[in-house]
Amino acid sequence: MPFLSDLSTLTRSANASYRRMDVGASLRVAQQSMEQANRVLAASVVAHDPALDAARVRAFATVTDARRRPMMFGMDSVVELDLIVTMPGGIPMPASRTEQLAPLLLARAAPGARLEVSLVPGRPDTVRLEWGA
Repeated sequence: MPFLSDLSTLTRSANASYRRMDVGASLRVAQQSMEQANRVLAASVVAHDPALDAARVRAFATVTDARRRPMMFGMDSVVELDLIVTMPGGIPMPASRTEQLAPLLLARAAPGARLEVSLVPGRPDTVRLEWGA
């Protein structure tokens, strides 16, 4: 029975691989991946402080660079965006954002794209992309 002998060979090979596996190292790699994912997720969230939200102004930003990170949350890709925000007075300000983007939004975040944003003047860390606009 060639099928049973192949199955037996496959089982022996799998058991040998399992015995050689370093479970501790695999767990450490998984822990590092989770910590990196948590850092990226934290960077993509803009805190909603009522005092800051009252001071927000609308502006436009031009995407100068967009880099996809090698991770996804569900179907959303993680993308690092470098932006030049043009304030209402015409003053340009560089800013960076890490965003989780749905597949339909990826094309809108290409370099050269113009996006509507809101931010607290003088605080590039408060830039929030206004996708619904």
